[in-house]
Amino acid sequence: MEKINALKLWVLWTLVFGVSAGTYAAPGENEPNVILILADDLGYGDVGCYGCPDIKTPKMDKLAAQGVRCTDGYAAFPVCSPSRAALLTGRYPARFGPTYEDYYGSGSPELDLQKHPTIGQMMKDAGYRTACFGKWNVSNLNRRRANDFGFDSWVGLHLNHDYYTHKLERTGEHDLYKDGKPFDRKGVWSDTIFADEAIGFIKAESEKPFFIFLSFQAPHSSYQNPNVPMDPPGKKERKTLIKMIESLDLEIGRVLKALDDQKIADNTFVILTSDNGGALRTARNLPLSGAKQMLLEGGVRVPLILRWPGVLPAGKEFSAPVNAMDLTATIAAVGNAKPRLDTPFDGVDLLPTLTGKAELKAARPLFFRRRTVNVRQNRNVIRQSAVRKGDWKYLRTYKPIGSDKYQSALYHLGKDIAGEKNLATANPQKMKALSILLDQWESAMSKTAVPFLKVVPKSRPTKKENEYSRYVRGFARSFLIDRPM
Repeated sequence: MEKINALKLWVLWTLVFGVSAGTYAAPGENEPNVILILADDLGYGDVGCYGCPDIKTPKMDKLAAQGVRCTDGYAAFPVCSPSRAALLTGRYPARFGPTYEDYYGSGSPELDLQKHPTIGQMMKDAGYRTACFGKWNVSNLNRRRANDFGFDSWVGLHLNHDYYTHKLERTGEHDLYKDGKPFDRKGVWSDTIFADEAIGFIKAESEKPFFIFLSFQAPHSSYQNPNVPMDPPGKKERKTLIKMIESLDLEIGRVLKALDDQKIADNTFVILTSDNGGALRTARNLPLSGAKQMLLEGGVRVPLILRWPGVLPAGKEFSAPVNAMDLTATIAAVGNAKPRLDTPFDGVDLLPTLTGKAELKAARPLFFRRRTVNVRQNRNVIRQSAVRKGDWKYLRTYKPIGSDKYQSALYHLGKDIAGEKNLATANPQKMKALSILLDQWESAMSKTAVPFLKVVPKSRPTKKENEYSRYVRGFARSFLIDRPM
């Protein structure tokens, strides 16, 4: 009965929101390789091909020239952990439960192996060699390794460490692992390590195709100069961010060159995007308003480039709104991988649209919700929620945070890309329709979500909980988490 109901739900979601599942190679017949490159806090306007005037990104620009550059690509969430969880599972973070709609850790849950199957496991089940190199960030409290979630190989970190010492800046905890065991190449820039591992995986001889989740740490803090050996963490300044993004571009270029060297670039599907918008004050999210942490455009609209020579057109600009869950569904379709019936994707396979074989439904809505969660304080409140449908975006900002009172805003992003001109008063019917749609989505999400459970704080938190709590508190202060938008 559960499988039948799940199937009905999947069919209904397909009809309403346009989910599709295609296939691009029969099993065993020259299956394409797939590389998903995820930058951390890369701002919409911090890449040359997105109009950046002061950062040189020739490798990313070339990738866009060889493939499709999306102008309206969205992360699922404006901060890291929930955004990555959505990308890994192809499902809205709100589906998991309200505790999953903020930073993971400090007592809150994390991805569950059984409840939240990842694209890594799906691709592995489809016959792929799978690897994750870089930031994991969805098992921050218990430090579960990426291998447990379907990745054959993992070299990476859980949180955000010093790029050279690979230790957490605030606690000194070592945070670089190889298949779950402490690992180190002290003095080597973290993203260089991850690129090296990806190149080695690409060059390894195997009859199987590969799927690599290459999750770089840059340009997230710590702010350090990649051109100065052992440069210590410093002030959050744009001049340092520029160097970090240019270094990121070089590492991406090295990985792409490895595909050329192995003569497999034409049979490799590459996706490049960011987990959320760029950080406040240092990143350039222009022409969008807002930044990381916010559901304004600058917090969730991100660079998104897709390349597959001979399949996707070169130099194409794609303007339809798409999101992270679409990428998961697309990767699965490319690899003949399938989600479980009880955990269908919330995204669509983009390739039929990008290749001109189908049209993406113009009326397909994209939803967002951002909470502030502190399990120990029994605090779980909505900060912002939003829906985009076509050119229209409806945004709720709860003030004060924790109340049921919110300010409504309505933007026409086709005429106002920044999302700065509130048209709510002039368009009450449009605002009402989108408000109802958002309410319906929140109701649908609540049916699969694990409730927020009240907890009694332990008398003495564990050392690991204390370490992560200190990390989160410091991170929150630096990015104004507890202040109204």
